[in-house]
Amino acid sequence: MNHPIHNTIRIIANKTGKYTLFLICLLVALILYPLVESQSYGDILLNAWCLIIMSSLAISLQDEKSNRKTSLCTGAFVFLLILISLISRTLEWKSQEISHILLPSCILFIIYVIWVIIASIFRKKNMSADKLCGSIVVYILIGIAWALLYTYIELWQPNSFSFTSATEGDLHAKGSALFYYSFVTLTTLGYGDILPVSEFARMVAYLEAVTGVMYTAILVAGLVGHISSYNKEGN
Repeated sequence: MNHPIHNTIRIIANKTGKYTLFLICLLVALILYPLVESQSYGDILLNAWCLIIMSSLAISLQDEKSNRKTSLCTGAFVFLLILISLISRTLEWKSQEISHILLPSCILFIIYVIWVIIASIFRKKNMSADKLCGSIVVYILIGIAWALLYTYIELWQPNSFSFTSATEGDLHAKGSALFYYSFVTLTTLGYGDILPVSEFARMVAYLEAVTGVMYTAILVAGLVGHISSYNKEGN
């Protein structure tokens, strides 16, 4: 029996497109992030929104029959991990140990989602607006995945990054700064207010910069190729 929330999300996704819906969710999360992180219940709100995003994404991936079981298992696993993190923050438990499990699991899940979206985009020749939103979603997910990776590196090896602002050893404060640092690096802006110190952190940072440049170039080339093919078929 289908759940009412499941049906509601599916109806919205069918009208707007599943990648368009997920892009909207991501953009709302990015906008809310700096507004609520300083509030007393900011972490709880952000984790709750992550639950909604992960749930909607897991449901949208069920459209592909080959990915149904994998998306259900992976989505349920990540949903459970984020739920545990949410409960731990609400009850003020020490979430250091949970982060060692939560961060790598979320990174692997995001990598899987990126692979599914890219495979879906290039499976068909025509380029729709929803597929274009999917390519933008991939770009944002790359930045989020690297932000989680930076946070895990700092958790695994403290002081791997140098911060101009005082974080006082707070992993959450560092994670927030590294989230910003990830997108700055992905877009190759390089403000220099956060610096990778350890050799491993430096390697991961320049790999993200290369990935951001290459993905943008490949995306533009792919769009040009699709548009050229469409124009030839139209003629």
